[in-house]
Amino acid sequence: MDDKQWVVKQPVLKTMLKLGLPIGVTQALQVVYSLTDMYWLGRLGREALAAVNATWPVLFLVIAGLAGLFQAGLTLVSQYWGAGDYKRSLTAGGQLLVIAVCAGVPLGILSYMAIPVFLELIGVPGEVREGAVTYGRIFALGFAVFGLMESVLSIYSAAGDTLTIMKIRLIGVSLNIVLDPIMIFGLLGFPALGIAGAAIATLLSDLISGVISLTLLSTRGIKGEKLRRSDLKPDFSLIKKFFRIGLPISISSLSDAAGFTVLTGIISMMGASALAAWGVGDRPFSLLEILVGSILAALSTIIGQNLGAENFGKAREAAYKALVLAVGITSVGVLTLITVRYEVARLFIPSDPEVIQHASDFILVMGPSIVFFVMLRAAYSVAQGSGHTKPVMYIAILRLWFLRNILTYLFGPGPLSLGVKGLWTGMAISNLITGLIALAWIVHGKWLKPVIKD
Repeated sequence: MDDKQWVVKQPVLKTMLKLGLPIGVTQALQVVYSLTDMYWLGRLGREALAAVNATWPVLFLVIAGLAGLFQAGLTLVSQYWGAGDYKRSLTAGGQLLVIAVCAGVPLGILSYMAIPVFLELIGVPGEVREGAVTYGRIFALGFAVFGLMESVLSIYSAAGDTLTIMKIRLIGVSLNIVLDPIMIFGLLGFPALGIAGAAIATLLSDLISGVISLTLLSTRGIKGEKLRRSDLKPDFSLIKKFFRIGLPISISSLSDAAGFTVLTGIISMMGASALAAWGVGDRPFSLLEILVGSILAALSTIIGQNLGAENFGKAREAAYKALVLAVGITSVGVLTLITVRYEVARLFIPSDPEVIQHASDFILVMGPSIVFFVMLRAAYSVAQGSGHTKPVMYIAILRLWFLRNILTYLFGPGPLSLGVKGLWTGMAISNLITGLIALAWIVHGKWLKPVIKD
């Protein structure tokens, strides 16, 4: 058996396990870092937690613009790899790397200037805004670094080498966990930088990880296939495919980001306690990413390579089995979190009863809807592997702009005035509706066509 073609040759569940286990470990490391970050920032008070939660939707606006590139890169690299055209596969990866890094510089500068305006426009409370601006501006300056690391890791993932991704992420997350308390509280002779320290720790970790990953790809390569300098020269036929596949993803991601920015403003209407509770309540669900995220990330690679090899039945089989596994795992995880929701909330902010109650309500109300959100995430993975991205763009726009923000306002600070719990109710209903639509699209199967054959 060709070792480079193991993804298309081996059984679906075995392949999903081999691809997914390293991704699962990687997801676990990311969750540990996220929880550690929240733990240390929670010791600074509710304003610090709220500041990070307030600035992330604004940062996500820019990251969303790059998201389409990363996902189009995975589509093209995986399908060319599955078709056995390894040279073309790495050339597609090289185009992704150059575009992402070059785009990151101007996007970072623009974000640095725009962040204070955005936060004011969405009505982030004054006691939160200063910290949010500080965190956001520092993070924005590292968008080129972010583009470097995510591009190279997308190439590894598309080619089926998730073990290397796990090792690189382990280095980055370990650095982040160590640097966080040092930078935030000023240990070992460093000045206490507070919220700024958390952002600096993340940037330094990403930079070191990115340099290591690029060095490995150009010297050792993937199964002997190395990234060459010639792969970085513009290939306009590939660039055209990048934008055709990636633009709908970027639009859907930008729609998500802009929608979450508006959502942040709606939640801010209910005060800093609601904003902090949103972050505290949402973080535990990221634990489900350890398994669900690994399954769905593996699904994109399996679908991409099998469509490239024209194994259409196996691509459909992978989509169905991944969906069943993801929904089952999520259901068990949500039920567990609901039963211990108060204990989970107290772990992050033990001395604020109001935030604890709101966060516990979030877990109770939003929990069941996460099962349907996983159906939507499965559709994203299918779209990412197949390159048929327009349908998920439409679903994403529907979810946030025509359902979530409107319903959240109506049930929360709007006419129905159900308070903070009303915010969570509106968000849950949007997950339910769009999850069912996404399920119907997966079953319909119009995505079973490789885009590299166009």
